Amino acid sequence: MRVWIGFIALLLGGALPSPDVYAQQSVALEPTVQVTINPSRVVVGQKTTLSILVMAPNYMTSPPELPDFQVRNAVTRQLQSVNTIEQRDGVTYAGVRFEYAISPQEPGSYAVADQSVRIKYAAEPPATREVAVALPRVSFEAFIPDAAGALRPFVSATSLTAEQDVKRSSDPLKAGDAVTRTITIRAEGTPAMLLPPQQFPSVDGLRLYPAQPKLEDKVDGRSDVMTSTRVDSATYMVERAGDYSLPSVDIGWWNVGSGKVEQAHLEAVPLKGILTSAATDSASLSRSGQGRMWDSVVDFIVDNWMTVLLLAAIAAGVAWFAPGVARRVAAGLHRRHQSYLQSEAFAFSRLRSAIRRRNAQASYFALLEWLPHLNVGQPPSTAKAFKAVAGDPELDCQLDAIESDLFGNRHNPAHWSPRRLLHRVVAARRRLRPRAGGRVTAGLPPHLNPVGTPKVAAYRKPAR
Repeated sequence: MRVWIGFIALLLGGALPSPDVYAQQSVALEPTVQVTINPSRVVVGQKTTLSILVMAPNYMTSPPELPDFQVRNAVTRQLQSVNTIEQRDGVTYAGVRFEYAISPQEPGSYAVADQSVRIKYAAEPPATREVAVALPRVSFEAFIPDAAGALRPFVSATSLTAEQDVKRSSDPLKAGDAVTRTITIRAEGTPAMLLPPQQFPSVDGLRLYPAQPKLEDKVDGRSDVMTSTRVDSATYMVERAGDYSLPSVDIGWWNVGSGKVEQAHLEAVPLKGILTSAATDSASLSRSGQGRMWDSVVDFIVDNWMTVLLLAAIAAGVAWFAPGVARRVAAGLHRRHQSYLQSEAFAFSRLRSAIRRRNAQASYFALLEWLPHLNVGQPPSTAKAFKAVAGDPELDCQLDAIESDLFGNRHNPAHWSPRRLLHRVVAARRRLRPRAGGRVTAGLPPHLNPVGTPKVAAYRKPAR
């Protein structure tokens, strides 16, 4: 929005050249682009500023279109943009200065090359022109100071602090309780993604559940100072009684202002009092309660021994016959499952699923696997035979498109419709499969049911 406001101000308030100036121009006025990077040598993690000054004669009709200037192994973010105006040989040039902060993540050489900016400007007002101007190549170098060569990982900042927070689900702790340790790192002058991740070590007797880290960058609009925050946390679940300790944390970092290595230290976290007298008393109470429960069970058995004996006989009978019944049921279920896996319904379900996933290759080979399962006299085994038996022109068109996509011209494949293909395959399946309930009852053998003119027995008068 600020860029557009600047353009409108330049358009309304800037002095446009007179027609005499246009007449004096022997060549067409062209936009110019200047690119600088400063500093050309920077500490890993610190920013170098990429500045692009775009100038166009008269005025620009729309903001310039710039690339995002993403550099490999570096973090790029856009800074402020400022409008400017100049007079060159009596011609007004309007422009914008763009700035980008690039923070390298590793030592080495970096370059911004093979980029261009598109500019729309009033070449001869009100006529406009659009051009693409190639940006000159600029490079810079990132390094790690010799005094900080032992830092693993290397972190640089103008300031860095670390703090931790420990939350217990109960105090004192006991088996099943949880302890959450949260480590927060705050720094200035470096992005959050370059802050060191914290590794929470495993502790015997505690089950570890690490959480996803949280990263946040904030930039002051006036000073352009970046403040970054990284939060790592993990929860330890107590599996058994004992005394534990979460180890201390040391974070080494390079202070850019003082040129020295500094340390951020977090104390170890002792987890004591897990095995307490209260816990021992509760355990003894639990054991005494279990003893009273068993005494109650014995008294019940003595008072109701006939009922207990009958229940034991029933349980023994069930235990005797249940395994055989279970094995027969399991065997029957297994046979039914295997029969379904070899059935036409299962093969067609795989074909339908492949078509709905819009996978041409899976659909084609699922079709070939389904065709032998069709309950027809001579089931087709190829797509060509299936098309001949189905006699559906739309089905032929869809199958031809899939074959062209898989085996034909990959650069210009034919397009197939999963919805139409599935509709035509379902229609062909309905026509080719035998109708449900249409079984024909076989006749009796000829010698049991001879065919011919029935003979009528002679009528005999009743005896008188």
